Amino acid sequence: MAIRRLLAYAAIYILWGGSFLAIRQLVAVAPPFFSAGVRFLLAGLFLYAWARARGAPLPSTRQWANTALLGLVMFLGNYSCLFWSSKYLPSGLAAVLTSLIPVWILLEEWLVFRGVSISVRAWLGIALGIAGACLIALPGGMNGGNLTKPALILVLGTLLWSTGTLWTTRLDLPGNAATNAGLQMAWGGFLLLILSSSSGELRPVMALSQRWNWQATANLAYLIIAASVIAFTAYVWLLGREPVARVASFAYVNPLVALSLGYGLVHERPTALQYAGAVLVLAGVFSTLTGDVNRPVASVEPAV
Repeated sequence: MAIRRLLAYAAIYILWGGSFLAIRQLVAVAPPFFSAGVRFLLAGLFLYAWARARGAPLPSTRQWANTALLGLVMFLGNYSCLFWSSKYLPSGLAAVLTSLIPVWILLEEWLVFRGVSISVRAWLGIALGIAGACLIALPGGMNGGNLTKPALILVLGTLLWSTGTLWTTRLDLPGNAATNAGLQMAWGGFLLLILSSSSGELRPVMALSQRWNWQATANLAYLIIAASVIAFTAYVWLLGREPVARVASFAYVNPLVALSLGYGLVHERPTALQYAGAVLVLAGVFSTLTGDVNRPVASVEPAV
């Protein structure tokens, strides 16, 4: 059992951490909305089929509708922002900004739900996270490029994911975790492909074979199989056996993995100010996750 736990943690730490570099390399070849749509439609259909094959019950009509709503907000909303921003942001910084999700969840809980009290340490984490995001988004990024717009769009995506996460505490959703996640992914992938078509992405897709290569195939396969199916399964398995706060540690481990891979494999070199922002964000996420919070309602940790 100890080996299994170690492998599960390795999956959510390393496989999710490596997904940001895979996304950046994929969108360098293929349109971002199309790439995200294919990833989540295929991964979602696989998870749903797997759950049904293992005897999971059919969702109710209301559950179908609720998973579609979350697919709209969380997968279409968040991942359209992440994949588009990854055309411009270094993969490590994209991972750092995505790790802000627990910070936004805590802040939204305090704003929306009465009776939520936050400790000084958790408030410090929120302040550090916001300050770090501002440093990363300052004009004058790598090679003189302005990363303000993609950074702000990615932050918008993380806010949408956080909002959807809070909705899951109030919505009627399938009890089987793989069914629930599979339907949300499938709906999100379908909606992302509609966005791809309506934005004109599918016209250049027809000529995609001229740019597509084995590396793009490997990145797409990695995102579908490793990051979506394997890592998610490990995440759900850990949630049933480990303290939530310990499992949520992926939020500040993933950026470290992504920054290391970006630096070592593709020579990403953020500025010193952006590295300082990354340190503030990670400190803020750690402080937020370890600070004391009294909640009157259940809270759901975000998944990647």
